[in-house]
Amino acid sequence: MTRHMVDKYGVFNQGKPAEEILSTICETMEEMGIEIIKALEKDIEGILQLYKDCSHNMMDNLIDQWDDVYPNKEIFLDDIKRDSLYIAVSDNSEQIVACIVLNEHQDPEYKEVKWKHDSKKAAVIHRLMVHPKHEGKGIAQSLVIFIEKLAKENQYGAIRLDVFANNLRAVSFYKKLGYVVTGKVIFRKGQFFCCEKLI
Repeated sequence: MTRHMVDKYGVFNQGKPAEEILSTICETMEEMGIEIIKALEKDIEGILQLYKDCSHNMMDNLIDQWDDVYPNKEIFLDDIKRDSLYIAVSDNSEQIVACIVLNEHQDPEYKEVKWKHDSKKAAVIHRLMVHPKHEGKGIAQSLVIFIEKLAKENQYGAIRLDVFANNLRAVSFYKKLGYVVTGKVIFRKGQFFCCEKLI
């Protein structure tokens, strides 16, 4: 890892150093010249550009999920402030090619869901995105595996997330990684599946 080391987790601060967690999944990323690091405030413009490129790509594929209301700059800055936003960065160009958020925030609508592992301490995935030019390379899977290991090492028993029902590719992606749909909620953009995985 050549930039700032991922060595503190905000609320996720009781586990092994992130270097140890990364060592089990980084071979593919290293071959591509990509590293996973914690986002800093100076990364915000690159993160916003990533969001814009991903949002435009979704609209081109008739997936009306993100817009200027959500997610926005303030949300990403709050993620950074809370040490919960991780980015995948190209070693050569330092371009941010993907990002993911892990925290404990659950929207009020989550209370309507009958979670299967409600007795477990749960972490929540938000805002996973991969630049369209880097899709299909295993980056999203590597980020999720990293997050799962990070959560497990910090005594979380389950991971939850919601995925836009009209984003069939994303729904299939999470199912292949072992996430089970446990309910449905309605947000501003429509219906979202709530998924959960025991880790």
